Amino acid sequence: MLATTSLLVLFVLLLTNCKPKSDSDEDTLLLLAVAASRICANSAYTGTTVVASTATLDTNTDCITGMTSSMSADLPLWIRANFKCAVGSVSGSNYVFRSQNIPNNKSFYFGSTSPMYEALASGQKSAGNNQISSQCLVYTIPSTPVAKTGTLTGTQSGYASVGITVNGLAIFNNAAAAPDTLSTEAQTFDKYNGHPQSSGVYHHHSQPLNVSNNNSNLIGMLIDGYAVYGRDCKDSSNNITTPGDLDSNHGHTTTTQHFSIATYHYHFASDATAGISTLIGSYFHGTPGTVSN
Repeated sequence: MLATTSLLVLFVLLLTNCKPKSDSDEDTLLLLAVAASRICANSAYTGTTVVASTATLDTNTDCITGMTSSMSADLPLWIRANFKCAVGSVSGSNYVFRSQNIPNNKSFYFGSTSPMYEALASGQKSAGNNQISSQCLVYTIPSTPVAKTGTLTGTQSGYASVGITVNGLAIFNNAAAAPDTLSTEAQTFDKYNGHPQSSGVYHHHSQPLNVSNNNSNLIGMLIDGYAVYGRDCKDSSNNITTPGDLDSNHGHTTTTQHFSIATYHYHFASDATAGISTLIGSYFHGTPGTVSN
């Protein structure tokens, strides 16, 4: 009976990706400790589950030690050459990314006992007891994105993440948890413009400063399949401009350093809803895929 019960528990864990969350207050140190030590079924893909308090950087991969950084050979070159700290593959008409979502930069939110800890910059505020913890994020993103006609899908529609950065981290939308505005919440960003929410999901609303700092670098991909770049746009002839023709969702259609045919893509840009510059506006240009955690 004990063996049968153990198998049933294992089966449930595999179906749900992770151990079940506690019903207790997610802001307590107890839950943070549980979240930091939980075991993902995705660890079969993403490597050793990271514990924030002991995390170190692997200088060979530029990802946290023990994490798998792998992009399959059937992915396009623009992904294989730029994405890391996650496991990427192709499944039918989708790209699939699996990520533990642990930043490869130092952060206040690793906790003061971690080798990856770094104090907040002067004037920054802590996001309460929130700390980074390993996640089970799985992104299924259309490999051939198509502009959506009719009513667009909102980026504030309850997605666990609206995109993934080139270093395997969650991109969040242009809104903050009520009653804050994102311009207020930005005071809790670490030195690389990221922070975790209450269950430990580290994420970026704004440009990740170890990836792009007001330049034309590729920042990542949104879940509708379109790339997102920094403030500037480098076309296929390597001409760099700050675009003045972005739509309300921060996108336009031009060639880029990765697409020789004019292709829609997003940019880090000023956002009226957020009150700061963000990686996406209030709607997706295309039809979003799915994200689970």
